[in-house]
Amino acid sequence: MSATSGVNLDANDYDFEPLGRITALLDHADQQGATFCHWKTNLDLDKAMTGIDDLDLLVAQSDAAKFEIALLNERYKEAESITSRYQPGVFHFLANDEASGRLINAHIHLHTQTGDHFIKSWVLPFEKLLLEHTKEIAGMPVPEKEAELIIYVIRSMIKHASLYDILLILRKGKSSSREYDYLTEGADMARVASLLQQHLPEIKPELFQRAMALLSGNVALYYKIRLGRTFKRKLRKYRRYSAITQTAITTWALFRMAWNRLLSKHKHMLLRNGGCIIALVGPQATGKSTIAAELRKWLGVELAVSTLHAGKPPRTWVTWLPSLAIPLARKLMPGNTTVKIEKDAVDNDTRKFPLIFIIRKVMLAWDRRALLQKAWRQARNGKIIVSDRYPSNLVGAIDGATFRDDAIDNESSRLKRTLMKIERKLYNDICPPDLVLELTVSTEKAIERNKKRHKKGPKQSTDYVRLRHSMKYKPVFDTTPVFKISTDDDFNEMMLTIKQIVWSAI
Repeated sequence: MSATSGVNLDANDYDFEPLGRITALLDHADQQGATFCHWKTNLDLDKAMTGIDDLDLLVAQSDAAKFEIALLNERYKEAESITSRYQPGVFHFLANDEASGRLINAHIHLHTQTGDHFIKSWVLPFEKLLLEHTKEIAGMPVPEKEAELIIYVIRSMIKHASLYDILLILRKGKSSSREYDYLTEGADMARVASLLQQHLPEIKPELFQRAMALLSGNVALYYKIRLGRTFKRKLRKYRRYSAITQTAITTWALFRMAWNRLLSKHKHMLLRNGGCIIALVGPQATGKSTIAAELRKWLGVELAVSTLHAGKPPRTWVTWLPSLAIPLARKLMPGNTTVKIEKDAVDNDTRKFPLIFIIRKVMLAWDRRALLQKAWRQARNGKIIVSDRYPSNLVGAIDGATFRDDAIDNESSRLKRTLMKIERKLYNDICPPDLVLELTVSTEKAIERNKKRHKKGPKQSTDYVRLRHSMKYKPVFDTTPVFKISTDDDFNEMMLTIKQIVWSAI
């Protein structure tokens, strides 16, 4: 039966299929001779093994290097938290499961840190208890119920000594009692007492039985809090912070969490090997915005990631006021639309460009440079940026510098030549992306998609879509890996391919 369907979870009785990337990690760790187990909430092991919840793996400290080899060989990437909840001996590794496209988050523990929710202030001597008494479920070593019950009861009592954790316990409601029922059903209490005496003699069997009685019944919270304080005193030598330090760090962690969720809205993880800029390029209606949203949804489950639209950058303080005159200029010069001018330029590199068009292109270059310079700084500080469109090295290609050398040399106006060169310089100031996904689709399918689009603002004309697909100069990225992706294919299969490419590159 499934682990979530009841409390009778047996090592030979499950109906979930573990993710391939998780199974490969377990096999590789076994080959390395590493000792490990999944040590938290094994009632819901199916969720951890299928990528819905995190994996919490306790690894013998002497085998840490062996397990790290298995992680790296199976393409797990180390990440770190950007909050203040630092826990020595706890490491985070992420992986992409190719078959499902799910992002796996593996927490690697070298010590059994537990207790309060935020900073896990207690480091209890339970590594040997958990690692030496295991059974296997779907290839994953898990502690015997008696060992896991000891951890659960002590962790629960410590949490009843913390106000914030009490609030979390009340919020969880019946989920805690469900785990308690699972752990106590069929447990050998004589063995529990023996293991407790061997590994944590500070907690006498009578005290442990009192805790179990409180956790099993509908007892007033007051009594649980009192006993929780008793456990806290008995185990005080295992605390890694003093009471004052713990309060200060917890307060700061709460503030950081509130800031992260309410204001910055960033996830708490950054990859150790740094951030990157992923550029989605291609003509109109190739699916750039849709794919950008999917990548943000996928990576944003665990990582700090943002999307931006380099094709329509926000106005800067320099261009905001002049941009107000653009609608008026379009009405006064209806024959000089951007589409018409760019269409003429496709067939004539040396055509004359109206001054208003050149000014508009310089403004656009300025705004793009500001947006992409900011994105580059964020990426170099660990964030992942997904950019819808990106300027390339080739002048005249879509979304990049407009005016080629022949056009500049052929211009008699000194002012126009100067502005054209300024536009070129602004684009030269933009750093290249780290990965380019060049999207392609047939022109007719792009036209069909464009008619069905529901984006904000005016819909682009069919002529504009044809123009973008027929441009003479295609984007060139000299120093960046470029992968061509046809968006004519099945969307789900295409996204699995894209996820594999992105995960290999970041």
